[in-house]
Amino acid sequence: MVCDLVAFEKGLSRGPSFAKHRVCQSRGDVMEINEIADTIAEHEAKEEKEHVGRRRVALLISALAMVLAITALGGNKTTKQLIALSIESSDTWAFFQAKTLRQAVLSLSADDAEGQLAAGHDLPAEVRLGFEARIKKYRDTATRYESEADGSGRKELMAKARHIEHEREIAEKREASFAYAEALLQIAIVLASAAVASGVRFLVKGAAAVGVIGTLLAINAFFLLVEIPL
Repeated sequence: MVCDLVAFEKGLSRGPSFAKHRVCQSRGDVMEINEIADTIAEHEAKEEKEHVGRRRVALLISALAMVLAITALGGNKTTKQLIALSIESSDTWAFFQAKTLRQAVLSLSADDAEGQLAAGHDLPAEVRLGFEARIKKYRDTATRYESEADGSGRKELMAKARHIEHEREIAEKREASFAYAEALLQIAIVLASAAVASGVRFLVKGAAAVGVIGTLLAINAFFLLVEIPL
């Protein structure tokens, strides 16, 4: 049984099953049935290889999208935390400044009362006792403002504000790592999508490489293993 090679190739373009039925008599160029079968097998193997490649790229895109979603959630949470820490830090320093100002006013008031008491040699005893009680109250209150058991003293507020600032710095570093990770993961997804459309293999390798770097940055953003420059 012989076939026309040209007719076979045209039939092959319409599908392997159709090509098998395009066997007919030619002017001299003939092809044996086993050669036709080999050609069909090669074509089917090529299609299967391309199908497997597209499936792997699809899995890569899915994995990158999943990591990107997790990274975006972490980034949004870190941004909210950063805003909250900034507000808390500002409020704590404002409270500290108010305490400091109030302490300074009390110290000045005590100094002024002591000056009046020292100048008033002929003051009655009751008035002098009143001045002394006021001076003691001012001094005691100013001293109490320096450190209080409820954590509202100047020392406690300063320590709290500095701790909040430290937490804010950590959040800023995490946010930077999240931002870099999201950008690289999005680039990796674009490269992988372009590889599917164009069939260019090196784009898949590039997408995988960029995706690995983005994934490592995402892991670093959660655990802050390495500090990323802001």
